[in-house]
Amino acid sequence: MSTKTEREAVEVVVEEYLEGMIYGQRDKLESAMHVQCMQAGHFNGNYEFFDRETFIRSLEDEASVPPGSPYRSEIISMDMTGDVAVVKVEDECFGTTFTDYLTLIKHEGQWQIVMKAFFDHANA
Repeated sequence: MSTKTEREAVEVVVEEYLEGMIYGQRDKLESAMHVQCMQAGHFNGNYEFFDRETFIRSLEDEASVPPGSPYRSEIISMDMTGDVAVVKVEDECFGTTFTDYLTLIKHEGQWQIVMKAFFDHANA
């Protein structure tokens, strides 16, 4: 598989993650994030260090938007070495702008997010 195709595959996972989070779609988050994925950062002044399930449940209290609604996001950078990728993405949701640092690993032919660290710009 060419590097371009691998990059595109990672971009699809990042989009799936963003849509799952912004639209409140559990199935997309479960697909994009490895079952043992961890995420950490400060949100609304609180330090969060969550596993995937706790993160997904925490989104139930946030105001999601209807699927298909436009949202702003941009992949700032992507670095890949073999079956590991690190993506810096900026996105707007839940009344703030986030910078997310996503680490993905390709396992058994599928890219998934295994770690996420984020910065909440509005509530820093």
